[in-house]
This record gives sequence, C-alpha cells and structure tokens, in this order.
Amino acid sequence: MSDRRLKVFHAVAKLLSFTKAAEALHMTQPAVTFQVRQLEEYFNTRLFDRTHNKVNLTPAGNKVYEFADRIFDLYDEMENSVRELTGEISGALTIGASTTIAEYMLPTLLGQFKANYPDINIRLKVSNTEGIVSMVEHNVIDLGVVEASVSNKNLIVEVCHDDQLVVVAPPNHELAQQKGPIKPDVLKSLPFICREEGSGTREVIMEYLQDNAINQGEMNFCLELGSPEALKGAVEAGMGISILSRSTIAKELKLGTLTEIQLDPPLSRPFSFVRQRQKFRVRVMEELLEFAKNYCESHPE
Repeated sequence: MSDRRLKVFHAVAKLLSFTKAAEALHMTQPAVTFQVRQLEEYFNTRLFDRTHNKVNLTPAGNKVYEFADRIFDLYDEMENSVRELTGEISGALTIGASTTIAEYMLPTLLGQFKANYPDINIRLKVSNTEGIVSMVEHNVIDLGVVEASVSNKNLIVEVCHDDQLVVVAPPNHELAQQKGPIKPDVLKSLPFICREEGSGTREVIMEYLQDNAINQGEMNFCLELGSPEALKGAVEAGMGISILSRSTIAKELKLGTLTEIQLDPPLSRPFSFVRQRQKFRVRVMEELLEFAKNYCESHPE
C-alpha cells in the first residue's frame, strides 16, 4: 500500500545496515540499494553517508526518516480503523522468539491462533533473547517473546508465563539418587554444560548463582552449546549436568533418558512479550496478545 522505496529506506535507516535491511525485508542487498538510490534520485540528494563500512543518515535522511515513521504509523492506524468498522481481523505480524520459547511454547499457541484467525499471516524469527530485543528495538519484528528480564524504557514488557527451571542429569548420575531439592552449592563440584552468551536461559542461571553467593569462577563449565536440544543430548551422553526449563524435557522424562532435580531455593523466570512503546497497536496484535494471555492462563505448565 505504501511506497516501496520508502519502506526499504525506512528499514535501512532503522538498522543502519543495508545487509540487515535486506535480511529483514527478504530482499537481495542490490535490490535494497537500488530502491534507496531511486528515492535519493527522487529527492535529488543523498540520504545516507557510507564511509568506513558505516552507514549514517544525512540531515536530509534524518528528515525523511522522521516523516516515514509518522507515515507508517498513520497507515497502521488507518488500516486498523477500517478493519474495526468492517469487523475484519486480518493482516500480518512478524514475531521473534528466543530459542526455548520458539521450540517448545509457540508452535502449539500459534497453531491454535492460526486456526481461529486463518486470515492472519504470522512470520517467526528465532534468536537468543539479546537478538530478539534488538530486533524489537530496530523495528525488524512487531513483537518479541523472550525468556529473560528486559530493562529498556522504550519497550513495553508484559509477563505471559512463569517458567520453572530444574537441574537435569542422566538417570544414573549421583544427583539422581538425591531425595528432595538440592542446594546450588552442590553444582560447583560437577561438570556443568551451559548455553551460549546472549541466551536468556544462561543469563537467568548466572543471576541465580550470583544471588546464592556462587561466583562464576567457582563453577566447572565444561561445554557451551547453542540450543536446548544440543544441551539435552550432551547431558544424556554423560558429559555433564545442566539447568533447563522444565517445559523442554517432558519427552526425555517420559522416556527415562533424563532425570530432574529441584533446586532449593527454586529457580523460575518469566516468559514475556516485548514491544515498542511508541508503536501503534494494530488490531491483529491486540488479538494475538489477548489470545496468548488466555492460552498461558489455561496452560500454566
């Protein structure tokens, strides 16, 4: 509906990167460059300075970016107003989710939502929590779902689910013989497998250890992996123990390939929706947020 050149320019200006804009728009980089040049020819001035592998807005570019923001907010508001009059609930949303949520929580939730609202198109991007927050900040995605605390005054954070984390170990591990919860001190002497830097799960675990007077240097970190599936496989193979969301190990507990051990004090974290504070909320997002809240209330585990 809106000028394609302006949309492409807006993405580059938001991300200050032609490459990232191309990825976000599912375009080739030459196509993005062509659209921006077309807009620069229309205004007969440069909109970006490209020096030393950096992209910065020129004064004219800043002015166009400012108006583009307002134009796209008005487009969203117009579409939302018309759809409210007609009762139509349709459109598109791009959601970003951290790995644990994307693999274990969202498939069922989005499947049910899509069944109720077949005219809504949903695109899903997966990254760690740090990456998702960055995508929300730079308007690459409409809504993020993350597994760690977010402190950013420009973003609205709404908790949707409380997730319990437990120690996981092979069934023949010494911890599996323990009766009742274990103190976090017990973990210091054992090989520990953790998630990668930027992972929400890792951040929550490190905060928990620190709150319980355990320095990271005291831990025996033996392996760092980038997904819950890889981490579970390493634990099953006897390479060490770990801490994982209880929602990720239901299949392994049923098969008996992993065992869970509760922590004392217990460890939990919120799963939260993250969105821009200033962004106009379209009807599609309102419906998804309401649906997700109801879903989480009816699926506490």
